[in-house]
Amino acid sequence: MTRLRSISFGFGAMLCASAAYLSYPAPADSAVGRVAAAEEPGFEQTPPVLEDSFITPVDDHPDGNALLEFTYVKGQDLPAEIPFNVGDKPVTLQRDAQNPQLYRAMIPFDFDGLIKEQELRQALATEEKATVPSFDGREHLGDSPIAFLAPDKLREQVAARARIRIPGGVLLGPPLIVRPERSLLVTHPAVVEDPTRTFDACTNAGNPNGAWTFNRLMTNMANQPLTGVDPSDFVENWIRTWNTSTTVNSFVVPARTSVNSQVLASWPRLSNGKLDLARSPMRLLAIVNRVDLRGNAGYGGGNAGEGRFVFGVIRRNTTGSCTVHRFTVILEYGVPINGCPAVRSFAQQWGALGSMSLGSSLYNSSLQAITDQFTGANAAPRKPNGSAINQIRTNEFLQSPWELREFNIVRATAQLGIVPAKQTPNHVFNNAGTLLASYVNANQAQVLVEQHSVPLSYLGTPFLTGSVRNPSPQVAWTHPGIVNNNARNKLSLNTCDACHGRETLTTSFLHVGPRSSGAQATLSRFLIGNGTLASPTTFNMADPVVGSTVRNYGDLVRRQADLATLQSNACLSGGVFQQAQFQPILATH
Repeated sequence: MTRLRSISFGFGAMLCASAAYLSYPAPADSAVGRVAAAEEPGFEQTPPVLEDSFITPVDDHPDGNALLEFTYVKGQDLPAEIPFNVGDKPVTLQRDAQNPQLYRAMIPFDFDGLIKEQELRQALATEEKATVPSFDGREHLGDSPIAFLAPDKLREQVAARARIRIPGGVLLGPPLIVRPERSLLVTHPAVVEDPTRTFDACTNAGNPNGAWTFNRLMTNMANQPLTGVDPSDFVENWIRTWNTSTTVNSFVVPARTSVNSQVLASWPRLSNGKLDLARSPMRLLAIVNRVDLRGNAGYGGGNAGEGRFVFGVIRRNTTGSCTVHRFTVILEYGVPINGCPAVRSFAQQWGALGSMSLGSSLYNSSLQAITDQFTGANAAPRKPNGSAINQIRTNEFLQSPWELREFNIVRATAQLGIVPAKQTPNHVFNNAGTLLASYVNANQAQVLVEQHSVPLSYLGTPFLTGSVRNPSPQVAWTHPGIVNNNARNKLSLNTCDACHGRETLTTSFLHVGPRSSGAQATLSRFLIGNGTLASPTTFNMADPVVGSTVRNYGDLVRRQADLATLQSNACLSGGVFQQAQFQPILATH
């Protein structure tokens, strides 16, 4: 099916390009490194691009109190009927007989709620910094004043049963209503060193079985009552995967024995010889809200994106001092929440943290109530081990070169196994041969809107890498045969190595850095720009291949605006239109 994709991630103009979509590979399920082909995702992940929207009040109709009308951009291959969810109520959008881009459905709609939402926007528009950022994927394009529908005119239109146009700009949330250090990326020591919920193997401070400890999270992930797998064995078997070379998607992933000698060898053990997970050498660095990675609940069940825990690996030395390793571990959970009301409620729970004092008893207990929804044993009964974990990713520099790996739970063994690293070709194709340029040029439209999926194989050649090497000096993904440098940039930006390196000027290869006890994790400029975690901004950098092209990044600003938009529009009012125009991000970096 050929579809037009929106270049903007919901915050900019509706620019389009025509392309056939390539699906993501599914997680490993039966063997280490084996990945089955996934079915092409439906509209939940790749919704049609909207051109215009209208709502008209009606009287005495059994299916609702409003006529919904969507006009989709021309050139999309759309069916005669499109299933769509209004709140949790499924409706069917029917194609107009005269205009094939126009679809209609009768729906229940909250006109009073829409007016209240626009009143709030009108009030915010008077504030000095009340602007809305526009992004092309991850790249910041600029800021615009808050747009709104005049509430008084809206009331008149509703009373007159008039047809009301809903421009996309009147739905986008201003970042100022989201506190990023409380609701998006939590690194405050009073949280990540909470004595009730965390434990530090260096200082022996905290609760070894706390809700946010590596011990508790990995024990839940192993889920011994369901799988029979001992949590200590689960973790040790995973760590030992670095000891031997393996082959993933035909590419050799060399052994990295420093992980054994510097981490496993010094890990405290129980009297029975098993790893003592209560004294895991994993220091919590951050708790991260990635609701921006959700699907589109309007065109499917939707989901609530991801929740993540970032740990830094440490070693307690015989002298009592501690070494902070250049090694981070990220547990990336899929949030098992679906449907517009539930997803918005989840987003509002994150947003409500903004009014609480960081590290207070109320804040920490409220944050745990959020994280318990995806970290608990059996949080996702249909996934391997019943765990909601999507993947574990590691970023390690115990020996050269710096390396990133990705792991899934293998259903057949209930253990963690290495899998191809998403969106990253093997390094042998970077600026060599013709395969990289051929892939980018042939899939240029999808790559430009970051809806591409780097396949396991391309043109009969294994393509997706088994592990990712981050060399020094850093490199960006490039090839002289790539005809569009913006497409080159999008491909490169979504790889593991360039996203953690040259494409974002992340000189340490880390977006969230390891920390000493009592300190706060350092964050990359890609996340906070020239600002701070509490007040992020954007920053300019020269394109690493075409230096005259200046790119502007600030991912926390993008995530702020996304969470504000999600919270600000209720499912039966502005959320109807916000969902229709929302374009999910398929990349997960």
